[in-house]
Amino acid sequence: MSAVQGHDHVQTPASGESRMRQSSRRYALPGVGGAVVMILLAILVPSFYRTTNLHVLMQECATLGLVTLGQLLVLLVGGIDLSVGAVMNATLITIAELNQSNDHLLWASLALCVGIGAAVGLANGLLVSLRDVPPFAATLGMTAVVQGAILVYTKGVPAGNIPNSLRPVALDGIGIVPYSLMICLGSAFVLAFVLRRGTFGRKIYAVGRSPRVAWRVAITTTNVRVTAYVVCGIFASLAGIVLSAYVGYVDPEIGGNYNLESIAAAVLGGVAFTGGEGGAVGALSGVLFLLVLLNVVTLSSLSPYTQLIVQGGVMLVAVSVFQFFKKRPAI
Repeated sequence: MSAVQGHDHVQTPASGESRMRQSSRRYALPGVGGAVVMILLAILVPSFYRTTNLHVLMQECATLGLVTLGQLLVLLVGGIDLSVGAVMNATLITIAELNQSNDHLLWASLALCVGIGAAVGLANGLLVSLRDVPPFAATLGMTAVVQGAILVYTKGVPAGNIPNSLRPVALDGIGIVPYSLMICLGSAFVLAFVLRRGTFGRKIYAVGRSPRVAWRVAITTTNVRVTAYVVCGIFASLAGIVLSAYVGYVDPEIGGNYNLESIAAAVLGGVAFTGGEGGAVGALSGVLFLLVLLNVVTLSSLSPYTQLIVQGGVMLVAVSVFQFFKKRPAI
């Protein structure tokens, strides 16, 4: 009997069509919601469409988008990564420390940052796959390790500067569209192609939907999971590079919010916590929808402390609403 036979692989045409309708609706929700919000903004908050604000929003989309693309891969295999913010912090510190007097080591520091991201992802993947450590515990512990290493290395007082030669990545572009956003969109295009057309993408979805069935059809689930975490770490380091180019100063805790925001954006874009459902287009749609809502709150006349409460409430309500519609059966 073939290994692919059995109840796990039985799918009628009707069930396949239902899955396609559910996926289409899942990915369309953030886009439709975003379009409605854009129209309302033009009427209620016209300052939203100022060039300076749009540039800030696009830069935020580039940074959070890169992190969310990495988080997407981990979520697809049924995991989670709470160390992406720490990787971003380590990236910023590495760039600043290696370029204190000049930018002769800029390319070497960028390569080192990518290596750090890959190493952290590899450690996360091995802990989750080989040692059976729950993803939440493994990646949260890795966050403490990375943040502790930053404090030990800098002695709590980070030094150095972000090289001016790196700033154009975020501050320059074509029109008001920064190069950083183009990098994000290009990465999303490649990832979408890999997930939908590549062999590795099929393995990712197979492992996320049913590791047991994936193993029965000769897919090495350990390799797939570890690779997903490694790529997630690389995406986090790229996001850290883009963020450092934008802010231009040293802050060892600047990446902290991206842990939860990347997860929230991915879930808004139709990515399932249980794995095996979601895509790059939906994830970026979730990023746009989330950041537009948070941007409107920032533009309001509320105090900074009240803004934090409203931002948290907006994230909770938005995720809950999208999860409700996502779980409704297709008609």
